[in-house]
Amino acid sequence: MLTWTRILGLSLVEVAHASGLPRATLEAAEELSYEETLKLWTGIEALTGDPVWGIHAGAQFTIDQMGVVGPALAHATHLDAALDVLVRVMNLFVRNAKIRRIDTERCAGFEYVMPTLRSRQGADTIFAAAVALIRHCTGECVVPHAIEHQMPRQSEDEYLRIFGVVPRWDRPTTQLLFARADLARPFRGASPVLAELLSEHAPRLLAPSGQPSSFDQDFACAFWRAHESGGATLEAVAEAMETTARTLQRKLAAQKTSFAAMRAELLHRRTTQLLTESTLPIDTIAERLGYSSRAALERAYRRWSGRTPHAVRAGAV
Repeated sequence: MLTWTRILGLSLVEVAHASGLPRATLEAAEELSYEETLKLWTGIEALTGDPVWGIHAGAQFTIDQMGVVGPALAHATHLDAALDVLVRVMNLFVRNAKIRRIDTERCAGFEYVMPTLRSRQGADTIFAAAVALIRHCTGECVVPHAIEHQMPRQSEDEYLRIFGVVPRWDRPTTQLLFARADLARPFRGASPVLAELLSEHAPRLLAPSGQPSSFDQDFACAFWRAHESGGATLEAVAEAMETTARTLQRKLAAQKTSFAAMRAELLHRRTTQLLTESTLPIDTIAERLGYSSRAALERAYRRWSGRTPHAVRAGAV
């Protein structure tokens, strides 16, 4: 909510007064209940006099204002992959609506099912921010194939200006859809490993600030950052964790493990994930994870699990 107020040029004092919510609640930046969120949206609408302030705010969001969603989306390889990331991450913090991916013969996108039809601002903000980020990441003015909206008709000029398409109103669900031809559009900041890392650790990154992270989580984040930068050596991972190699080794020993064991476990998990959740060729997986060849990956994977990558992909027991 702090981002909304800054983008719209409002102060927390104004928003607190208009919404009836305590200023301390807004300043704490903690998750609001659905009823509190509705009060917030109503208060902002009263202050701005803008019935579609959600699309105006969303269209101005930048990557650094979207928490973990922005970087995770920005580092996807292309629009199709970005939609998967968006749905996965948004389901972690949008508590009051159901979000899922939609695929049809002509288009793909995501669906946002509102719990009640008392405000359009939540869906509007998410849709406008998603389109703005997709345009930034592709470097092209991607126009949605269609927008389905659960809410009744509203002045359409601003929707057309911001999205390039007029929504279809009073629909069973609210959907943002892109043409199949647009799904292969590449993202300029593509970094598959980093995108997977951010998506995988989103629950921790979105956790309350007072909740400590575990050593394993910190090590995994540092390992994949170092890997993405060219090599997850002991020294590189230690640097990413802002410590020395010797100190990291001591911490690993205290955990009754070693750098080699942690590295093997992370590579095993990531290999399994890519084998079961993607269609990447095994040769490509080997290259992406830093193996010298497919054969090297197969030897390592058989050592870890007693199975071949091909058997795992085929679903063999």
